[in-house]
Formats: sequence, structure tokens, C-alpha cells
Amino acid sequence: MVSFIRDECGTMEIPMRFVVYVMITGAIIALVAIGISRLEPGITEDTLEKQIGEIKVSLVSMQSGAARNLIDPASPGGNIRTYKIVLPQDVGYLAFGADPDPDNDGDLTNTKDNILTDRGNVIIYSSSGGKKIIPLDENTEIREGIFENGRWVMNSLDGKQYGVVIRADGKSEITFELVYDPITKERYILSHFTDDLNAVINPYDSAVLPNSVLVYVDPNWIPADGVTDADVIVQLKDARGQDAAKDGVEVNLTASGGTLGRANLTTVKGRARTNITSDVVGTLLITASSPGLNPGSAYLTLKQVPIVLDFRKWLFSEDEELTASFTTTQSLEYSVSFKGNGTKFSVPFVGTWWPNATIYIDGAKVGEEKIDSETMVDRIFPRITLAPGVHALNVTLTNDMFLPFVGDTNLYVESVTLSE
Repeated sequence: MVSFIRDECGTMEIPMRFVVYVMITGAIIALVAIGISRLEPGITEDTLEKQIGEIKVSLVSMQSGAARNLIDPASPGGNIRTYKIVLPQDVGYLAFGADPDPDNDGDLTNTKDNILTDRGNVIIYSSSGGKKIIPLDENTEIREGIFENGRWVMNSLDGKQYGVVIRADGKSEITFELVYDPITKERYILSHFTDDLNAVINPYDSAVLPNSVLVYVDPNWIPADGVTDADVIVQLKDARGQDAAKDGVEVNLTASGGTLGRANLTTVKGRARTNITSDVVGTLLITASSPGLNPGSAYLTLKQVPIVLDFRKWLFSEDEELTASFTTTQSLEYSVSFKGNGTKFSVPFVGTWWPNATIYIDGAKVGEEKIDSETMVDRIFPRITLAPGVHALNVTLTNDMFLPFVGDTNLYVESVTLSE
């Protein structure tokens, strides 16, 4: 019988198996270590991306809320959101609005003055997996705040504005508020947090970014007398609808009628103006255009110039009449207004009679109205359409009544006005 204790082959077999097991175990441990090292940045990124995604959606929804006026100390608070953020250990920073390390040298304190970063509508973080930039909606701009005189205002040292940066790992909390700057007419999301960095916001230079031409008139209506004018103002606008203060842009004006002071304008600080007159009733379309920019248009209303016929005379009988002539230049519909007063004829226990004013234009009766007041009153007659030309207007008293010591229906005609 063979003894295993004395068998030299069996004695050598045990160490060989042990070595193999150790090698396999080492390989598995190495693979796991490599996998974990590669997996860790991915886990970090997924965790932070999820938090940033939720914040991004929330910041966009803030835009529909109320905004606090940054200048008015009595203004009520704007839409406020507070976010609790967990930063993994390998995250160097989480920035809102601007990059604190635009030169990517790892030093957040040495950004040079001439290096401009982002415009406020980004979220940026840096981790062992690299730098990641998450763009926000163009209208969602974040600014760093500073607490002064009992309220949060924009941190704008030396005219510069800043993003806000969180650097500590672990749990952080930050509050944002929607605010409005009445000077620049812009809305911002302001942090209730001030960091010790200077992550400068790239100032938005609207002077070099005109996108369209806005044109408007002031006032928006004038009488069609050929003399009274309205200002025609053109304003360059950027893609965001804000004023673009660019000099030297040529703008061409056209109008569907009337007379423009100038048809070709050149902008100064993004704006130019001229005037317009017209003697024709109606609505004018004014269009402003410039090569490469979206055109704009505005409407100007030209109203009828009232025709006022002053009489300031009395009618004492039906045989009298007051006559005046006037001229119209367009076929238009006119409203006829009588101004005057009367005297009454009154019989006790029987009744009271007032004078009636009757108006004729070109021999056609416009209407008849009772003037039942001894003080000045206005009476509106039916509208009438008149062709261009010279016209005659007559006013008569149609119900004269008189008895001594009882009364007399006399009619005082101050004026008759034809207007819109």
C-alpha cells in the first residue's frame, strides 16, 4: 500500500494549489480596485447631476414668480427658493453663474482681470472626472448677493458682478431670490450667499449685438392738419429684446402716407428720431429697416380736425336762420354737435315749451333737438357723411312761441362743431 504521507508528489501538490488560489484572489482584488476607482467618479457625477438637474428646473420655474425691486427698500420680497446640496468629496467647487477657474490651473483665486467667463446663465462644477458646464435658459441669470442695510443686494464691487461658488464638501445650503433691476430693466436670480472668490460675470455688451429695429410714434395720434407732428423714434434691440446701444447703424424709414422729416437715420447709442405730419385722415403704417436686422413697424392715427362754426347769436323767430360755410377735403362721416341754450314758454297748469334747434347741411335736414336749458348745453345730432367740397350749414328755430308775461321760446346758438 502506498502512503500519502511519504508520497513526495502529494507533498508538492498542496503548495502549488495554494499559490494558484492566491494569484486568482489577487487578480480579483486588483480588478475590483480598478473598477471601484473608475466607478467612483461616475457615481459622483450621477449624484451631483441629479441635484443640479432638479435645481435647474426649479430656477427656470422661478422666472414666472414675483421679483423684488433692488432699488426700492419697501419692495416686497421676490420668489425665493432654498436648496440643500450634498457635494461629494472629490468635487472641487460648484459654481452658479460663472467659472471661478476659467484658466483651469486649479487655483480659484488667481483669475486675471482681463479673463471674462460666463454671462450668468450656467452651472459649473469641477470634480476628479473633470469640469462640467450645464447651460441654463438664456433668461435665467444668476448673480452673487451681499447683505447690506438689512437686505440682500447685488454684489457689484467696482461695477463688476459675480457668480456664486460653493467649495466645501459635504452638505451645503443656498437660497436664491428673484429680483428686478429697474435701471437695466433686467431680472436676476440673486444668491443670499457671499463667497470669498471673485468669479466675474462676463458683462453682456448689448452695444455690439443689435438684432432688430423697434419703431414707435409719440403721440400715437395727431390731427390731420398738416402742421401738428408726431415723433418717430427708432431703437435698436438685441436678441433678448433689450436696448442695443450701438452707434452708426443706418436705418431706413418708409410711411404709407404723410411727410417724414427724414427717411434715413443714423443711430447714436442705438437710437434715432425724426417726425411726421399729414393732412389726410386715416392710419399710417411706418416701417423701419436696416440691413441684417429684423424690421419693425408702428401705426399712427390721423384724426379729423374738428370744424368749429362759431355763431354766438340769438334766434328770436322761425323766420330767422344762421348760416355758415365750411370746406372738407375728404369723404368722411362727421358727428354734429350743437352748443347753446334757450328760453322757455310756460303756461301754469298747462305746460312748458322749449325751443327746438334744427340743422340743415346743403339743404338737407340733419336733425332737430330740444334745447331745454337756460344755461349752456351740448346736443348731439345724427352723424352725416360729406363729400369733399364747400358746404353750407343753417340753424333755425322751428317752434317759436310767444305771449306777453307768459314766455318766449328763443334760441341762443353758441357754435356747431363737426368732428369724428
